[in-house]
Amino acid sequence: MNTTIDKKEIDFFSNLSQEWWNLDGPFASLHKFTDARVQFILRNVRRINNKTDASPLSGLTCLDIGCGGGILAERLSRLGGKVTGIDLSQKAINVAKYHSFKSGLKIKYECSSVSNYLTKKTNKFDLIIASEVIEHVINRRLFLSEMSKLGNLGTLVVITTINKTFASKFFAKFVAEYLLNLIPKGTHDTEKFVSPDKLIKEGGQYGIIFDDLAGFVPEINLKNIRDKQIDKFSLSTNSSINYGIAGLKTN
Repeated sequence: MNTTIDKKEIDFFSNLSQEWWNLDGPFASLHKFTDARVQFILRNVRRINNKTDASPLSGLTCLDIGCGGGILAERLSRLGGKVTGIDLSQKAINVAKYHSFKSGLKIKYECSSVSNYLTKKTNKFDLIIASEVIEHVINRRLFLSEMSKLGNLGTLVVITTINKTFASKFFAKFVAEYLLNLIPKGTHDTEKFVSPDKLIKEGGQYGIIFDDLAGFVPEINLKNIRDKQIDKFSLSTNSSINYGIAGLKTN
């Protein structure tokens, strides 16, 4: 299949577009998750940028693939990155543009697939991120190939996604969607979950050498269960459910 687009997935998230910046809404856990996502990104950015001040991404061109309403893109921009965000949902892009304008941030947003973006743009990026995206595409290898083409030699590629284990199917699907209502029902198709080993192998086929892996673990207590919310995610060696994987483009 020569496309990565799953129209049902795009329609699903488009219908939730007005909720992106509702801190008590369907994306509340994603906002909390973003601290850990940024922590993982920054620990890898040190490989390509040695700045340690309040703007560790200063001087880096960053691409946020599947940016949605701009939750992660805005954090990257505040850390000094020159950020571009692309997403297939025009409604989400409109939300992202409006919120970044209100926030006084200069972020380039475009409603585009990676395939279409490749045909129109010649610029390459220093940092490419696909966070909570690859489990929604229908042709993962094509997606990785296209990500690779958007980078130069030495570009840092970061992916966060869901492992393909019994634990991930139980917690990321059943518990998160149906028991605790942490994310909207129907968000994930467990058949699209992918293991780190598989991503390492597939990424290597397109010159992306993934060599850093971390799990994202929610801190859950009785209050969280009662209130059906998560206050914090932490980096962990346990990657059996959510994980981040990162590496450099080598050719």
